[in-house]
Amino acid sequence: MKNKIIYNEYAAGCAKIRGGCIAYHGALQYYALQTQQFNTIYMHSAHRFRTFTIAGLTYEYHPLKFTYNLVQKKDNEGNPFLVTSLSQTIIDCIRHIGLAGGLEELLYALSAITPGQLKEKEMMVCLQAYNNASLWSRSGYLLSLFQSNNSISDKFLNVCKIKGSGVKNKILYSNTPLEYNSDWNLFVPKDIMNIISKGTRYGDERVF
Repeated sequence: MKNKIIYNEYAAGCAKIRGGCIAYHGALQYYALQTQQFNTIYMHSAHRFRTFTIAGLTYEYHPLKFTYNLVQKKDNEGNPFLVTSLSQTIIDCIRHIGLAGGLEELLYALSAITPGQLKEKEMMVCLQAYNNASLWSRSGYLLSLFQSNNSISDKFLNVCKIKGSGVKNKILYSNTPLEYNSDWNLFVPKDIMNIISKGTRYGDERVF
C-alpha cells in the first residue's frame, strides 16, 4: 500500500530509501546500546539521498565503505528493514566516533556488550576491508578496555596491536588532553574511563 503508515522508525526509514540500512548510532540504538535517544537516524545507501523527516525523526545519509552480513529484520507489523550487524556497527563507530554519538556514547556501548555478542571473525573482515592502521589500533585498544565484559580473545587483540603498530595514532582529534599509551602506540584521552559519568555503572565496570 503506497501511503501505508509505518510506525517503526527503522522500517519507516528503510521503506523510504531503496536498499537503505540503519547504521552508526541508529544501529547502536537498535541494539539497545545507547544512552541517548537521538532525533536523527544515520542511514547507509548505495545512492546518496537528501535528508528527510518522518514523524519528527530526521534521517541522514552517511555511507559506509562496504556492508558485511547485514541483519534483515521485520517490525511487529511485518515491515522489513536492514541494519548493520553488531560487529560491523562497532567497527564503523570506532572509525567515525562522531557518528556513534561521541566517545562517551561509544564507551557505554562497548561496556554493555556481553560475551558472544561480537563476532571476532566478522570484526576481522571489517578491519581488513578498511585496511587502516589507526583503526586497527583504536579498535584493539577500546575493545581491550572492556575485555572482562566482552571476552574478546587475546589473539584478536594482539592482531590489532600488530596491525596498528608502526605509526602513532590518536583515538580522536579534539581539544581533550591526551596521554601516550606505549602498548598500543596510541594517544588516548587522559583518564578515559572518567569520560563516562563518575559512579555510573556500565556493564560490569564501575567508573570512579
